[in-house]
Amino acid sequence: MKFSVTKTAKPTLSDSGGGVLAATAIIAIALLLAHPYLNEFPAFIHAWAQADWYSIAIGFHNNGHDLLHPETMIYNKQFPGTWAVDYGDTLTSADFPVHEYIVALLMHLFGSTAPWVFRGWTLLCSLAGMWMLYLLSRRITGTTPKALLVTLVAMTSPLYAYYFAGFLPCVPALALVIAGVWAYVKYHQEKNCKYWHLAIALLGLATLMRTSQAVSFVAVCGYELLRILRKETAWHHKWIPVLVAMVAIGGYLTWNSHLAAHHGTLFLNRLVPPRDWEEVDYILQFMREHWRHDYFSQLQHLLVALVLVIASVALLLRRRRCKSESGKGLTLGWLAAIWWLGELCFFVAMMRQYEDHDYYFLDSFFLPVLFTFALALGALPQVKQRTWLTVMEILALILLAGPMFNKAKHSLQNRRNSDDRAYVCSQHFEGADRWLDSQGVSRDAKILDFMAYPQNGAFLKMGRKGYSVMWWDDYIVEHAMQFPFDYVVMENEAYAETLTEHPTALKGLLRVAEGEVLSLFIKNDNKCISN
Repeated sequence: MKFSVTKTAKPTLSDSGGGVLAATAIIAIALLLAHPYLNEFPAFIHAWAQADWYSIAIGFHNNGHDLLHPETMIYNKQFPGTWAVDYGDTLTSADFPVHEYIVALLMHLFGSTAPWVFRGWTLLCSLAGMWMLYLLSRRITGTTPKALLVTLVAMTSPLYAYYFAGFLPCVPALALVIAGVWAYVKYHQEKNCKYWHLAIALLGLATLMRTSQAVSFVAVCGYELLRILRKETAWHHKWIPVLVAMVAIGGYLTWNSHLAAHHGTLFLNRLVPPRDWEEVDYILQFMREHWRHDYFSQLQHLLVALVLVIASVALLLRRRRCKSESGKGLTLGWLAAIWWLGELCFFVAMMRQYEDHDYYFLDSFFLPVLFTFALALGALPQVKQRTWLTVMEILALILLAGPMFNKAKHSLQNRRNSDDRAYVCSQHFEGADRWLDSQGVSRDAKILDFMAYPQNGAFLKMGRKGYSVMWWDDYIVEHAMQFPFDYVVMENEAYAETLTEHPTALKGLLRVAEGEVLSLFIKNDNKCISN
């Protein structure tokens, strides 16, 4: 399908003051959705990953802001070794952590490592990203109401609403991609090479921050290469920024591999395609049942589908009336097609991650959906009476805004359950740093922790580094008991359950202190289970 792109419209009644209206709407929606949770510690869905990235910011804050040596609070890493190897330090490989580095600088500036610093910076990145999405959509559709509709759909996506003031780097990386695509579309329409350079710089930085965004980088470069081969544009002055970006990306990947090989990593660094067709069917069914209406609400699914159908019919009729296509260049619909193809390849390569990690949708299909939606809106039939068109667009926007916003708001509430394991754990470990201080436990002491989730979350609350045991596999427990830890900390509930279900797992520990929700242990040479 080939979507044409409406050129930047001359100022009309609907466009005048559009920037102020868009900025006001973006800020209002963001604050209304995010403000109740701005100081919330990592918990609920995907607290594990969020606590890991939060701890990297804390690591920079504590290690003198050493950008090339990201670290968390854990000595035994998940990869390789599945928590059974003591790497001797807390360094970890990670996608280029410039986002977390800036957060660490802000923590230093504000004199606080509280969650609001991290969430606040991510929220600012999200606001910038949504503003750029509005500008991109207005450039594509030619009208302010249509551009606002695309932005509204993005901001009230239940998935995006959950993460846009969180701890994951996918949101700031997404904002950079949006800005990069805007710069490329501006270059495509105005032929000013400085926007090509800006686009490649932004897309390259996004790829450094989130390797999955390499698809967006390759899609833009691939589309431009196709235009060069068709002699629609020249190649000179374009290859230098691409080469610089590729060298930077390749150089950091090499360094990251070095970190993983020598220090281990908490982050997946390999492809995980499906093992067979049966697993493909299972994952697709799981995504459909669990995530479909988190990616976009049911109303948003219907809206996007309806616009795509109407735009497709309109384009078919238009092509019948104007059969001659000779002399026309490639439209941005070709960019969308290349982009979708790349994301489908990424989806296959990482399919097993999509089962339990909804945020992978933000790394892949989220922006291509919005880009295609904007192209479809720009291809809708034009109404001759411009005033009536503007009135209809504004009315549609008003009627859709309320239900979309309410769905996002309720989704944020529904994702927060007081029985959630990560939330309960964060409550149990609240004030654990002061409690350990009162027990005479040094801030440099190494702590072995059993069954605290998320792992880094417990150590952040304790203000100490250590070892984490999340599974009761015999070899993991055996290795953990050989780690050079100074103390063991466990939740009282987890300790009681362990004595019942795994009575020999804690052999060799002696409880030396018991608080309301936590207990402190040391090694016991008598090798008997404490009471």
